[in-house]
Amino acid sequence: MIGWDEIAHSSLVPGAVVQYWKVEENAAKGIAQGAKILVSPATRTYLDMQYDSTTHLGLHWAAYIEVDDAYNWDPTTMSPVIKKEHIEGVESPLWTETITTIDELEYMVFPRLLCNAEVGWTAMEDRNWDDFKMRLAKFGPRLDALEIDYYPSQKIDWKK
Repeated sequence: MIGWDEIAHSSLVPGAVVQYWKVEENAAKGIAQGAKILVSPATRTYLDMQYDSTTHLGLHWAAYIEVDDAYNWDPTTMSPVIKKEHIEGVESPLWTETITTIDELEYMVFPRLLCNAEVGWTAMEDRNWDDFKMRLAKFGPRLDALEIDYYPSQKIDWKK
């Protein structure tokens, strides 16, 4: 069973996973009960957050999340209570109250989902923003060929 971090205020069943999205204290309560943590901080992984103040879709109650913000964080050091051994994985939620079409969904998801995937799969010491943004730039033609609508971040020198 997986539940938002507020579930840690109750007695958790064995094998429960606490989804850390906002309140570190709740994650600590879950860990104290033996729960694993699914890391999805709203300020880094929420795909429904706007990229910047000019983004026409999404919300910004948690943060503006540009591609470098989605990439440059470490799940194992973001909180002193959540250690590597507590982490079950990383998730990128997308709430769709502002999304009405698949094109809008793609725009909000890409390229940040690619950033979040690398965060989840690659240790911080093996990641490098300058290298990643060059690889991401080369991925632009593939997104174009697949007719995927994506946010053309100015932080990326997209290859066309």
